[in-house]
Amino acid sequence: MAAKKRKYVDDYIQFGFVPMQKGDTEVPQCSICYKTFSNDAMRPSRLKRHLSTAHPTLVNKPKAFFEMKSRSLKKVKLDMGGTFQQRSSNVVRASYEIAMLVAKNKKNHSIGESLLKPSMLVAAELVLGKDKADALSQISLSNDTIKGRIDEMSQNIKDQLLVKIKESPFFAIQCDETTDIGNCAQLLMYARFMSGNTINEEMLFCHSSKSRATSADIFNVVSNFFEDNQLSWKSLVGACTDGAPSMLGLRSGFIQRVKEKNPSVVGTHCVLHREALAS
Repeated sequence: MAAKKRKYVDDYIQFGFVPMQKGDTEVPQCSICYKTFSNDAMRPSRLKRHLSTAHPTLVNKPKAFFEMKSRSLKKVKLDMGGTFQQRSSNVVRASYEIAMLVAKNKKNHSIGESLLKPSMLVAAELVLGKDKADALSQISLSNDTIKGRIDEMSQNIKDQLLVKIKESPFFAIQCDETTDIGNCAQLLMYARFMSGNTINEEMLFCHSSKSRATSADIFNVVSNFFEDNQLSWKSLVGACTDGAPSMLGLRSGFIQRVKEKNPSVVGTHCVLHREALAS
């Protein structure tokens, strides 16, 4: 019995997918990463899952955003197999690699378009020739592109970390609230969890507030983070904080509020080095 051939529906553009003819079969193609899928994947649940896992920062983008992406995709030449030519793939990868260097060196996102790309083109034309320079000119390094690349990589790192924490049988958190030179409260939270046969410790988030945070404010930030990312309070076994009264209050401190969620949590406190926080 022949497999059912699915048809593209115009509403699928809201998930970032456009139709592409592959032989005598219509298949979906992502207008963001240009990946193609089988005809069987031409269903809303599969397309939506790809958008939420591969491009989580674009989940709430309007339909018009993906329509713009689809128009750009039509201008790109595809090979007979329905995938980007190797050179185009390397252009996208180069954009991500440069965005990572910009982030690591803490430079303004506009530096890609204002300095890096012009420097690359001048050097390539002088050393390698104009044809090579023209190839490099395809690398997108605009301010918005660099920001988008950094956001995508950051979200991907966060998603990987959350998966590891959820797979761990238990985990502990370490929180510290301090006030910076701008009189803004900064809340840092670290997580310690099992990964394979080792115990790892990673920073989960840094939350800023314009006013000094109370124990209720701190707990609400942590609680919302748990809820938004489906972290279980039952798996939490320990909470370490600094020695501030808002953290250790016997009746309404942060530790006491955490124990209301899970009475078995062990609460401790320590003094974190300011040098570590600054880094």
